[in-house]
Amino acid sequence: MSEITSVWFAIGLDIAMIIYTLWVISLGKGNGKLPVDIGIGMLVWLAVLHLGLSTKSIFSADVSGITFLAIVFLAVGAVGAMLFLVPQIREQLLALDQQQLMLMQGIRVFFGANFLMMASLGSLPKTFGILDGWTHIAAGFFGLIAAFALARGADGIRRAWFANIFGVADILIVASTLSLVLLPTLTPYHTMMYAVFLPAPLWLWFHIVSIWKLIENRHVVSQEVSA
Repeated sequence: MSEITSVWFAIGLDIAMIIYTLWVISLGKGNGKLPVDIGIGMLVWLAVLHLGLSTKSIFSADVSGITFLAIVFLAVGAVGAMLFLVPQIREQLLALDQQQLMLMQGIRVFFGANFLMMASLGSLPKTFGILDGWTHIAAGFFGLIAAFALARGADGIRRAWFANIFGVADILIVASTLSLVLLPTLTPYHTMMYAVFLPAPLWLWFHIVSIWKLIENRHVVSQEVSA
């Protein structure tokens, strides 16, 4: 697969993630409509990311691993600020129930499959690509299992905790390995960055909100039992 084909495949995956995310949001009670304005914002974000990566102007070519990791976490913080400081987006985010938050992770199976493909074609170091691919597939699968279990009342809380812990660990380990170990090999403009700077911060925040709601729910249950 050529570099150009790989880039457009990554962009296609990001667009699929955007559509899937909007669809999951639309499943909320009393909703039923795709939040088109949020989708437009995400597409603009993708366009800016593509411009920066394709022109190699978004990062310095010799950026250090520590600095790059700091940039990744800064991007996560910026996404969090957008999610919680823009009233319309915050309202949509906090209205998501646990099933929706877990469903959000399901699209990761396709990103995992892409990482496996990239490893097989030599676009990623084989060991990293295989491990990253399978852990992403597992994270998406565990999210779908948790969503189904929550919907059916089949010990969904415990499965949601597991899916969240596994999913957060996967994102943090991959980001750290990519930045501190593989960056000199891959460069800051690698196709992986289409996943690192668009879906990954969103998935991480969906995990955080899910964990927060799980803790809040446990407090409510504890208060009801005490009463």
